[in-house]
Amino acid sequence: MELFSRRAFLVGLASIGGGLAFGYATTPEPSEGEGRAIHCPFLAMNPPDTRNVWTFARGCEDNGQSYSMALVVATMVTYSQKGLWAVLRHEAPDIFRLDQVPGISHDDLYQNFIPELREMAETRARDGLIALQDLVEMKEWVADQVGVTPGEASKTETALLFVRSGGDLESWTVGLDDVFRLLNGQRPEAEAVVTPAKLNQAMDQTSWRA
Repeated sequence: MELFSRRAFLVGLASIGGGLAFGYATTPEPSEGEGRAIHCPFLAMNPPDTRNVWTFARGCEDNGQSYSMALVVATMVTYSQKGLWAVLRHEAPDIFRLDQVPGISHDDLYQNFIPELREMAETRARDGLIALQDLVEMKEWVADQVGVTPGEASKTETALLFVRSGGDLESWTVGLDDVFRLLNGQRPEAEAVVTPAKLNQAMDQTSWRA
């Protein structure tokens, strides 16, 4: 974990504890989208309320992420985007600038190549299922198209896509249609919940070129 993330985590824990003890801090009005896209399909399927980090985390929970995990991730992103004062004020991340978060943003986005990836996935599918390793190889293909090497954020995204789309943690397969629903910003039919433990399990099962 990068230094800013460790610092954000510690400051966030203190800030969250203060919020629980003394009530939620008043935060600025959420920024308007002004027609901008939300780059994260996980958030795009049902954009969370960004009045503060608490409402943001509840929105992420509705989208299938554990509440505690959402609080920690949101704190780190807010720290990176807006700084310490914003974390202390319990501000939510700016969901329209998720492509500008050092250590988390990345260029090898699945959703920029959906037609090509859908065709690729259909050639690999068996009974409507594809393997977790197929998602890895699809991510590596995307990375080749944009001239990068998948980093930790991209590898985490691959595991998150698998888990949230209802991936089976024993067979390591997932429904093709659910994967592409999520990539298109739509709710998968599988009502899976993303937790750090499940993400780690999925990441441990992947094999990357580099």
